[in-house]
Amino acid sequence: MRWWPLAAVAWWPLAAVAWWPLAAVAALVVLLAATNAIPTWPGLIHLVALPPLDQFTDLRLLPSRASSWPVFLTLLAGVTAARVVLMAWLLGGLDTRRLRFAALFYTIASGPVLLAAMADASAYAVLYSRLFWPAVALIGVLVLTLGPVPWQGGSKLSEGVALTWRRGLRLEVMLPYCAVILALGAVADRLPVLTVPLVPVSAVATGLTIRAMDRPSLRRPGAALAALTAVLTAASVAFVATRGYTEPEPGPPQPGSLLILSGINSASGRGRIYATDVHRLGYRCEQVYYFSYAGPGDGQPQGDATCPIRTGTPYGPDDTQRPFHEQVDLFAEQATALPRPLVVAAHSHAVWVVWEAVATGRVDVDTLLLVGAFPSTPTGYPPPHVDEPGRVLGDLLRVAAPAADLVRFHFDPDSPAARELLGTKGAAESILAQPLPQSVRSLSLPAATDLPLIADGRRLDVERNGCPARVAHPNLPTSAAFEDATIRFLNGRPPPPCPPWRDWGAVAVRPFGVPSGQARRQRRGSPTRGTAEGA
Repeated sequence: MRWWPLAAVAWWPLAAVAWWPLAAVAALVVLLAATNAIPTWPGLIHLVALPPLDQFTDLRLLPSRASSWPVFLTLLAGVTAARVVLMAWLLGGLDTRRLRFAALFYTIASGPVLLAAMADASAYAVLYSRLFWPAVALIGVLVLTLGPVPWQGGSKLSEGVALTWRRGLRLEVMLPYCAVILALGAVADRLPVLTVPLVPVSAVATGLTIRAMDRPSLRRPGAALAALTAVLTAASVAFVATRGYTEPEPGPPQPGSLLILSGINSASGRGRIYATDVHRLGYRCEQVYYFSYAGPGDGQPQGDATCPIRTGTPYGPDDTQRPFHEQVDLFAEQATALPRPLVVAAHSHAVWVVWEAVATGRVDVDTLLLVGAFPSTPTGYPPPHVDEPGRVLGDLLRVAAPAADLVRFHFDPDSPAARELLGTKGAAESILAQPLPQSVRSLSLPAATDLPLIADGRRLDVERNGCPARVAHPNLPTSAAFEDATIRFLNGRPPPPCPPWRDWGAVAVRPFGVPSGQARRQRRGSPTRGTAEGA
C-alpha cells in the first residue's frame, strides 16, 4: 500500500473541481483491483479514460470474465448505465437532455467499439496479430474523432459532432491526452506495481482534458488537421522504408540434414516457411526434408517449396488441427531416421510440436530454429455450452470463425489442436517449461508484430534469443532477418546488434490488449541456457 500517497495526490484535482462521480469511479476501480475482483493489467487505467476508450475497456474485460451470457448482459447493462450517468453528470447535471445525449453517444459508439474489442480479444485467443493491430488502429481513430464530441457544448449529438469537426477534432487537447494515456500504459506495463496507483492519475488526466475543452479552439483547425495528416503519412512512409534488411552473404555448406515444419492452417507446399531459401542457409536440396501433418509417405506437391518434397503424405489445413499428441508422434516418426546432424526449423504452432518431442526425449536433434514462437496461450475459452469464464468470447469466436475463410485463414475453435492449445489457458507455458536437453542448440526469433500478444516476455529458455524482426509473423521464415540470424547461429557467429527500442512499440500498445491475456503474474526470469540478443 505504499502507493496510497501517490493516489491521494492524484485525487486532489478531481476533488478541487467537485467532480466526485469521476473520483468515485476511480476509487471503485482501485478497490476492485486491490481485492482481485477484476484483473490488474496495464489496461486497467483505461477504465477511467475518456469515452469511448472506457467503453472499449468494458468490452475487453466483461467477455473474458463473465461465465454466461445472462451474467455478461447484466453486467454490461449495469456498467453502461453507470457510464451514461457519469457522462451526464460531467456534462453539467442529471437532467433528461444530458442523459439522452450520453445514452445516444454510447449507443452509436458501441458498434465500432464492439468490433474493435472483439477483434482485440480474438487476436489474443488465436494468437493472430493481424487482428490486433487493426483493432488498435480503429480504437485510436474512434478516440480522436469521438472523444471530443460530448464536451463541445452542443445540446444534440449531431451538434457536438459538427462542432468537433469545425474545431479540428480539438487536436490541441486530444493529442496531449493520448500521449499521456500511452505513457501511463507504458509505465504500467514496465512497472506492474504502479498499475493500480496510476488509475487515479488516469482519472485526473481525463478530468483535466474535459476541462480543457472549455478553452477556445485553434484559430486554424484545418491547418492542424492537415499537419497531423502530413506527419502521420511521413511517419508511415519512414516506418515502411526503414524496416527492410540487407540480405546476408550465403552461409558455408552445412553437414547433415534440415527438416522444415510449417505451422497450423498450412498444407503441403503451402506455408511461408516452405519458401525459405535453404541454399542461402548452406543446404542442398538433397539435404532438405519437409514435415507432413498427415504422416510419412513418398512425397508431396512442391507448391511454394524451394526444393522438391520427397517424403511425407500430402496434407491439408485440417490435418494441422489433429490432436496434439498425434502431431508430436508424427514429428518423432519422420525425424528419427534423417541424417545427422539434424537441424529442425519450426514455424509458429510447429514450435510447440518440436519442443514437446525433443524435451520429452521422443527424438534426438542437434539444433532447433524456432521461428515466430509464442511463449504463452494466455486466454483460453471453454467448450461449447459450458458456463465458465470466457464463455462469451468462445461463443463469439465460433460465430466469427467462418468469416476467417474470407482472408484464407481456416480456423475451427473446437478442433482437437485448438481446444488442447489455444482453448486451454497456459497450455503453451506447460510445454515450454520442459527443459531442452543441454546438447541441443536452440535459437528463437520472434516477429516484432507479435510482441503485444506476448504478455510475460518473449524470451524462451534457449541458447540464443534473437532480436525481434520487423517482419509480419507469416513472412518471418522468408525474411533476410531470419536468414542472417540463422546463418550466424549455425556457424557460431555472434548475433546482429539489437536496438533497445525494438520492444517499445509493444510496450506502448500492450495495455490495449485483453485483461485475461495480460493478468499480471510473476514475470519469468531471464533465460538460463544461453545468451539473449546482442549478448
